[in-house]
Amino acid sequence: MTFQTFAFARVRSRGASPSRDNSVALILLVMMTLVFAPVIGMHLVAAFSPSSLPTNLLSRSTDAAIPPG
Repeated sequence: MTFQTFAFARVRSRGASPSRDNSVALILLVMMTLVFAPVIGMHLVAAFSPSSLPTNLLSRSTDAAIPPG
């Protein structure tokens, strides 16, 4: 059995309609987006956030001000 014969037999035996394939693809796209979007977002935030916070965000009180630098 050659590759062309196998491919032709597989195409002929396919019973799913194109609309069903589109529905499955849409469901997979939505599910993968819901699963991987937060993971990718967390990685982007971790990659592009500053490594240390500015000093004015660390201290809100005026009594013990942290000198810059």
